[in-house]
Amino acid sequence: MAQAVTSVPLSRRTSRSSNLGLLFLIWLLVPVLILVFALAQFELTYAGRVYPGVQALGIDLSGMSEEQAQTALEAAANTYDLPPLALRHGDQVWPLKREELGVEVDTNQLAIQALAVGRSGEPVDNLFSQWQAFWRGKRLSPQLVVQPGSVTQAIVKRTAGLNHNVTEPRLTLSDLQVVVSASRPGQIVDVAATQAAVMERLEHGGGGVVPVVVRELSAAEADVDEAQSAIRELLQQPLVLADSRGDFQFALDPATLAALLVTATDENAPGGIRIEFKQDALRAMVEDWASQIQRPPLDARFDFDAKTGTLIELSPSAEGYALDVDQTVAAITAALSAGDRHLGLPIQVIQPAVSSQDAASLGIKELVARGSSSFAGSSADRIKNIEVAASKFVGVVIPPGEVFSFVDHVGDVTAANGFEDSLVIAGDTTAVGVGGGVCQVSTTVFRTAWFGGFPIEERWNHGYVVSWYGKPGLDATIYTPTVDFKFRNTTEHHLLIKPVIDSAKGVLTFDFYGTKPNWTVETEEPQYTNRQSPPPPLYVEDPGLPAGRVVQFDWSVEGMDASVKRVVKDAAGTVLINQTLNSKYRPWQAKFRYGPGFTPPAGAEVQRVSQ
Repeated sequence: MAQAVTSVPLSRRTSRSSNLGLLFLIWLLVPVLILVFALAQFELTYAGRVYPGVQALGIDLSGMSEEQAQTALEAAANTYDLPPLALRHGDQVWPLKREELGVEVDTNQLAIQALAVGRSGEPVDNLFSQWQAFWRGKRLSPQLVVQPGSVTQAIVKRTAGLNHNVTEPRLTLSDLQVVVSASRPGQIVDVAATQAAVMERLEHGGGGVVPVVVRELSAAEADVDEAQSAIRELLQQPLVLADSRGDFQFALDPATLAALLVTATDENAPGGIRIEFKQDALRAMVEDWASQIQRPPLDARFDFDAKTGTLIELSPSAEGYALDVDQTVAAITAALSAGDRHLGLPIQVIQPAVSSQDAASLGIKELVARGSSSFAGSSADRIKNIEVAASKFVGVVIPPGEVFSFVDHVGDVTAANGFEDSLVIAGDTTAVGVGGGVCQVSTTVFRTAWFGGFPIEERWNHGYVVSWYGKPGLDATIYTPTVDFKFRNTTEHHLLIKPVIDSAKGVLTFDFYGTKPNWTVETEEPQYTNRQSPPPPLYVEDPGLPAGRVVQFDWSVEGMDASVKRVVKDAAGTVLINQTLNSKYRPWQAKFRYGPGFTPPAGAEVQRVSQ
């Protein structure tokens, strides 16, 4: 019996196949769409931010913006240190620190580099880079900024001990024997080459040991035989120096010459060795000779007999001597090459300003000016100082046009110069000191010059009015060596200064003798203004005084301003000098010392002993 066959319509079978294919296609597309969506979401999330896995300086920068990354890197850079880096030469090693090399981390560039990971190529390459950073991590090397100058300084500082100068052949002397020292090569660090090697390591972020590049310096070859012979010949006999008159002579014996000699390398010298003197030692020796020879000229001193008009020589003039140190050193140095054994001493003869031979032409024939002051009532010590100071000016002659200096002639006011202790002005008090009374002499010389019409070059008044010096405004104080009295001899002839002292009457007079100038002097009486009363007296407690005893040691004087006018005219009435001399004196208080049991008066200033 035949079976019946069931048939499926073709359209139905095709529809089923199409459905299956669509399902398969959907099955394939869904993961892709999911992946695309995920990637899009990933890119959107990290837009403008560092992709995951990127690190630098030990910091995970994932998800940071460029600004955030730079901030984080700046904080990390403060503690960042270089990989170990050192210089080496032989068995010497010098570690190098980041600070001394001037190395800084470029955090800005490093942040830019971190953000560029996964963004700097084609899309596929970028995805691959992003995947690698995420899966394996991406460590960025720090971007370093290096200061070449700091690297150079570090190398120079660390390797300074490696530099050695060439030791040239030298000749030295030992007990007059010539000793030859052999030459030795030197070496110097090639800083530029060493710096280049260090910079290369730093630029690649690496550490390690960098060899120091050292260059050898060759020693010159020199034949010292000729120099040896020259030194031996030089030391055979002394070098003698004498002046033309035969007054002075010095000799450099072989031992002294040997101590002064030194050798130096000189390619232009015979055998490449130059023989010379130690200039400092040679000059010191010649300066010592100069001090032995040095003698200032002495001016002649005279007296004038007014009765006979005769000029009398008190002490003769004498020439002075001075050694030309520079010329002597040059002559001794030149003797090395010239072979001279006898040299002249270049001694300068200095003529005195006032010579004994010129007595007849000095023009000293009459009284030109006179000035006096009184010191009656002075203590014996003060009188002695006045006499000593006045004696320093006996016979002094001032040439025409020259300036007279009181300090130059009186010398040091010391006990060694004949002066004794007496009352002097010391700061704000009158105290015992060496030379009290010398200003009596300077004041008298000043008055002679003032009333004589001579120009005053320097004059200082006392700090307060001193009764010894008469009218205020016509005194002159001195304080060696800084405070001086000076006047100029403007006559056409020499001026003789003659002190005349009458100790019994207490009168000091200075006479100037010469040729009377053709001028007249008009002076006015001193004018006083700005008078000021003295301060209250000062009482100083002195436990060493007997009970109730009071001793005055300073006297009160009012303060004031003084002015004195002087006009000097020539024979035609032309004014040569029109001068007002101004002096300012401060008020001065009386001062007393008192013993126990005394009560100072009311209103007085009291100074008590500290308990």
